[in-house]
Amino acid sequence: MKQVDAVIIGAGPAGGECARALAKAGYRVLLVEKEKDFAAKDFSSGGSTLEVLDDFDLPHSVVGAYCNQIKIASSQDAHCWQADKPVALVLDFQKLRRFLADDLSGHKGKVLLGWSFEAYEQQGGKALVRLKEAATGNTLSYETQVLIDATGTERKVLGGGKSPAAAIVGTGVEFLIEVPDDVYKRHADALSFFIGQKWMPQGYAWIFPMAANRLKVGVGRNFPHEQVVPHEASFRFYLDHLIASCIQTPDFKILDQHGKTIAYTLHQRDRYFEGNVLAIGDAVSTVNPLTFEGIRHALRCGRVAAKHITSYLEGKTRSFRRYQFEMRRSSGLHWLISEALTNKIYREADDEKVDLMLSALKTFSLSELKALVFDYRVGTAIRFVLNYQTRVIKNVFRFSGKKGIKPMELK
Repeated sequence: MKQVDAVIIGAGPAGGECARALAKAGYRVLLVEKEKDFAAKDFSSGGSTLEVLDDFDLPHSVVGAYCNQIKIASSQDAHCWQADKPVALVLDFQKLRRFLADDLSGHKGKVLLGWSFEAYEQQGGKALVRLKEAATGNTLSYETQVLIDATGTERKVLGGGKSPAAAIVGTGVEFLIEVPDDVYKRHADALSFFIGQKWMPQGYAWIFPMAANRLKVGVGRNFPHEQVVPHEASFRFYLDHLIASCIQTPDFKILDQHGKTIAYTLHQRDRYFEGNVLAIGDAVSTVNPLTFEGIRHALRCGRVAAKHITSYLEGKTRSFRRYQFEMRRSSGLHWLISEALTNKIYREADDEKVDLMLSALKTFSLSELKALVFDYRVGTAIRFVLNYQTRVIKNVFRFSGKKGIKPMELK
């Protein structure tokens, strides 16, 4: 029976950040990843803010591209916010995960690739964990003081592999494509988002730049098993339309195809811990339900968890209740507002109202847009909703006037 201080199942951003933080603190850490290498399932679009590099001590080598523009297009309109210097970036998901694992290995850490979680049992204040190697079927057992579930939306350890009953579910499909120079230059400096029925009903589409003439082109749909808004069932239908409309050349090569479904538990009512087993990252719904941005929030959760795990290993606390409290306090209200906006925006079947949403956004400066899209500021969200509702009311009165209907007198 091998013995370690912490076993982390899942080498995504949350698991990798938690593992390297614990290893740097001097603990024996085992990071387990079911894929045989980090190039497999490179499914994250990776749009984020510049602050993510300094906040988590990340090198520039994990960046796919820097962007000084944010573009949003609806079915009938479009707008571009531009700055003189980069305001956002696109992370290279596989390079990020590889960096975190390499940083872990440089301390008291070990990475097992191609191994999956089988089972665990709590015994005498320790967790006995059984792992299985995909290639051979061999098994390994570890005794650990703390077991961490970083399996994301699969929730394989603490959640028993069950999806939450009440959840906002989002499914995304993305291509990594290689394009000619002229096409790449048109998209190289921008995070481009597409909203409305033309692009993806119940969701949105995107084009993000990567290095060396490469673009990430994807579509995502909320409530994928519901026909809230009439739509084609095929994600490929909307991907092909996006490529035809915006890439505008048959001269491209698909380098990779990937997709993922994420289940965000409503009001973040996930189980955070049980004894010496705790969950981090998407396993506790750190992904934002409005934009499904997840990398930055997973990294933060991994670091917060490492702090509380350190206190536990040092004997300063015997419970992870404070970890749960800190996570819920830091994102609770912001995520609740994002839930409300998600149900408003992505359940909207009227393209005219989607155009009005973009019209409301046009009144925002780039910094204000960033505060809404990336920082989820409460005041900015309220101002957006009021701005949008004002436009809806004006549009109703304008339509009534055109039809010769006298608007009802307000008393």
